[in-house]
Amino acid sequence: MSNNKDYDNDLSNIHIHNIDLKNREIYLHSYISENDEEPGVDYRSAIIFEKNIRYLNSMSIEPILIHMHLPGGMWSDCLGIYDAIKFSKSKTILLAYGSVESASSVILQAADLRILMPNTNVLIHYGSFSINEEHSKAAASSVQWNERECDKMVDIFTEKCCISEIAKNKNWKKMMAKKHIISQLANKCDWILTASEAVEYNFADGVFGSKRFNNIEELKNIVKKK
Repeated sequence: MSNNKDYDNDLSNIHIHNIDLKNREIYLHSYISENDEEPGVDYRSAIIFEKNIRYLNSMSIEPILIHMHLPGGMWSDCLGIYDAIKFSKSKTILLAYGSVESASSVILQAADLRILMPNTNVLIHYGSFSINEEHSKAAASSVQWNERECDKMVDIFTEKCCISEIAKNKNWKKMMAKKHIISQLANKCDWILTASEAVEYNFADGVFGSKRFNNIEELKNIVKKK
């Protein structure tokens, strides 16, 4: 029978280690420190997440629910989280809160089931880039790397968009979907979508609280059938 000590341990794991072992849930957010500024994705939040998802995968292959409340952050750390989700042997559900911005909009695409809270917006952009190299060749190399990574981001969204309802209605092929994404980023810099608009573009699978996605157990049952 559960006792107060069990509850204390569960609460400690959630608040200190960002993991709910009993329910196979992970909390993905910025590293909490005394600094008021929210860093978004960084090496600390990435490492904690990678440990947690690895640990749950070692326990069983039952679905893992990821609660994400996370703005943008460091691109390389974002990709570390993206890969950890993408190659999880357990099916993953990502439930996003607040605003899904920049790097976290890419992380969202890795999950098997991507659900947004009703008031969650999705912001897509290329992010910022600076050069601190003293040598011209190193600077040129950095620019080339940045261009490749921008292309990688666009390809991730294109893969989803080209099978969306909006692509189907407009009869877009893959290249047309990619051109549309590039044009939106060029014209708007920050391309901001409501939860329902993100679903139309297949950047998310649904909105929490809607008919098909109205409780956590339903989400877990849906992903088991995928």
